[in-house]
Amino acid sequence: MSIINMQNLRKEFASLVAVNDINFSIEQGQVVGLIGPNGAGKTTLLRMLATLLPPTDGTAEIGGFDMRKNPLDVRKKIGYLPDFFNLYNDLTLTECLEYFARAYAVPDESIPQKIQTSLDYVNLTSKKDSFVSHLSRGMIQRMGLAVLLVHNPDIFLLDEPASGLDPIARIQLRDILKRLSSEGKTILISSHILTELSGFCSHIAIMNQGRLVLEGDIEHIEREITGFGRVTLKVLKDAVRAQQLIEKFPDVSLEKTLDSTFHVQVTGNTQTIAKLNAHLVSHDIPVVHISEQKTTLEEMFMEISKEKNLQVS
Repeated sequence: MSIINMQNLRKEFASLVAVNDINFSIEQGQVVGLIGPNGAGKTTLLRMLATLLPPTDGTAEIGGFDMRKNPLDVRKKIGYLPDFFNLYNDLTLTECLEYFARAYAVPDESIPQKIQTSLDYVNLTSKKDSFVSHLSRGMIQRMGLAVLLVHNPDIFLLDEPASGLDPIARIQLRDILKRLSSEGKTILISSHILTELSGFCSHIAIMNQGRLVLEGDIEHIEREITGFGRVTLKVLKDAVRAQQLIEKFPDVSLEKTLDSTFHVQVTGNTQTIAKLNAHLVSHDIPVVHISEQKTTLEEMFMEISKEKNLQVS
């Protein structure tokens, strides 16, 4: 079931078309990585979905509500974290969350528990009486998520949440987002740090110059780009003869050889890998290891950029 359904969504700023007639649906529970070069329109798209920026044309149904007709109902369903946001530095974490809980119209009797749950979720309970001004950059980002969690939205719209974080803080943030994903929350996250999306997103959407260039399941897109995938294969002996057999085998191409290890591009299917293994064994080549190698998001993005002639900044 689609929880976000964009219909010809468009945003113009004078002569600039920032978002160009996007049609795109996101299913409940999906984690979609929104990627693209600077100026692609990612932030503008997120701000429209957050009902902070009215579209020039088109609309989107979010959580069952039309963003143009029922923006307040949409806001009850979403949590939006912009790239740059401010918290009140002279409040403690508890006071800050209480403020936002009341802004979200959380019932008074539920606020203490909501605050506790949110702090526990982002591992900031020990800092509950600390002032916001005393938090590190990584803690601020986690606190930003805690602010969203006090009203428990179904949809998270996150604009570059890992920007400026050190490696440890990025891992902490990623773990929180993975947990949200495991609980069935829908997440649309933009990022230039593609390694942070690897192994986390179920789908990707690539924007360029306001247009949606490509979107879909990561594995499906990977197959479109690279065929079935890449396989690493290691033999126990006769590496030279193994290489000759691999090079002549249909639906595969040898990318790289290192001693007795071969990196093979497969354009067929899983049966091709099984047949290649059997072919080598039938010629007395002992195969001691064979595994599929996943394409990274960086590799996919660069390959798509070449194919679609994207302007990468």
